[in-house]
Amino acid sequence: MPIYQYKAIDKGCEHCQNGFEEMQAMSAKPLTTCPICESPVNKIPSVCNGYSPFLSTSNLKDKGFKMLKKNNDGGYDDVTK
Repeated sequence: MPIYQYKAIDKGCEHCQNGFEEMQAMSAKPLTTCPICESPVNKIPSVCNGYSPFLSTSNLKDKGFKMLKKNNDGGYDDVTK
């Protein structure tokens, strides 16, 4: 089951003021209130904070792939050269 992050919309308790995580099934509806104080909460986007060596430019080049970056002219430049 994935872990979702929530944060209080206004004032909340110590649990939801700075945000909290909740493990939920993907089919479950998002929480609308804090499970402790029942203050309204919003689901906040999660950020992947893991480093993946598979996406490094040198590793992509070694495997025969290219990483392209959009340039100011509307085209793309190969950054794995």
